[in-house]
Amino acid sequence: MKKSRKWAAAVLAAVLAGIMLTGSTTAVFADENADISGEVRYAYWDDNQTPYINQCIEEFNKVYPNVTITLEPNTWDEYWTKLEAAATGGSIADVFWMNGPNITKYAEGGILMPIDDMIQEQGIDTADYPAGLVSLYNIDGAQYALPKDFDTIGVWYNKALFDEAGVDYPTDDWTWEDMAEKAAQLTKEDGSVYGIGAGFDTQCGIYNTIYACGGYVISEDKKSSGYDLAETQAGVQCWIDLMEAGVSPSEASLEETTADTQFLSGRLAMYWGGSWFLGAVKTSDILEDIDVVELPSINGTKATVIHGLGNCIYADTKVPDAAKAWVSFLAGETANRISAETGAAIPALAGTADQWVEATPDINLKSFITSSEEYSYPYPASANTAEWQNYEADCLKRAFSLDVSVEDACAELAEQMNGVLAAE
Repeated sequence: MKKSRKWAAAVLAAVLAGIMLTGSTTAVFADENADISGEVRYAYWDDNQTPYINQCIEEFNKVYPNVTITLEPNTWDEYWTKLEAAATGGSIADVFWMNGPNITKYAEGGILMPIDDMIQEQGIDTADYPAGLVSLYNIDGAQYALPKDFDTIGVWYNKALFDEAGVDYPTDDWTWEDMAEKAAQLTKEDGSVYGIGAGFDTQCGIYNTIYACGGYVISEDKKSSGYDLAETQAGVQCWIDLMEAGVSPSEASLEETTADTQFLSGRLAMYWGGSWFLGAVKTSDILEDIDVVELPSINGTKATVIHGLGNCIYADTKVPDAAKAWVSFLAGETANRISAETGAAIPALAGTADQWVEATPDINLKSFITSSEEYSYPYPASANTAEWQNYEADCLKRAFSLDVSVEDACAELAEQMNGVLAAE
């Protein structure tokens, strides 16, 4: 059931009053917020979400007509490089996306503004958002972001390629063995089509299978790596088995052209991707051919990583009132509804996830909600996640390139990772 907010009730009352008195809601909002003005720079890393953000801006400016939102989209790698440079050089966006692996670093570094006062002033109830995501962005008792969305992982597949190969579509109750068999059947000898993309990936790949195999990436106390465990290594090995079977492009190929791009171009029949991928799917030329299912079970166990984004405010922003207004709006009913309708991401506000599913009835999006409720695990992170993830990529990419064994790669990684954790 959708939960309401105090401020939402007040806004609704204002809307009704505006309709009765003037026939226009914009005039009421504009009068109330005319004193809030300025340019808010908004940085994010997924250009597929630009249509959603533009719709939010349109609605936001009905409420805050004197605030200009300037968009700064980036690729994933560019985003963190620029944020790091901006944090040390002072030229940083007023509002920007944040994730679990990096929140502690930027909060403790004094880059982020605590927003507890804003939450109280706006009457925002943090219980309206997934508890795990709220706590993810709470550092030492201070709240530094409000959840924007949450995500889980599924297997996207191309029905046209399945039909061409005469292979039955996957179902939510399938197994890893089922998936491997289908991947073999879908792979063409000439290399024009591969059954699946099995290259190195953490959130969309190995983290899920590590949990399904009973392992872990980092211990609960954040003091030790799990990569020296047999169960963790088994979760990595299952992907290497696919690479060795030749049902996936090589690691080099997938580093040159990412799996999501190869999937949308029709070269991959299956792609392990997040719920956020829907935005790219809905604007693709093969939308009618695409569907998604839950991740396959491994030895009877399913697991998916659950994560989510938060909107942060730069601690030294020159437009704090306008920045707070934008973050508060993005956390509200209107923005979450737009996220659901455009398919940008699963909105975090309670009650709106079902709208996200219902907005695209021809795709099995309910699978992402089921997985979040029944077998999700939090994204592994610590204070210096980015540092040990560099070691993770360096070591494991060599295993995915079939240059070293999983056991050797993981042993080296565990040693390096433990060194990082010990220094935190």
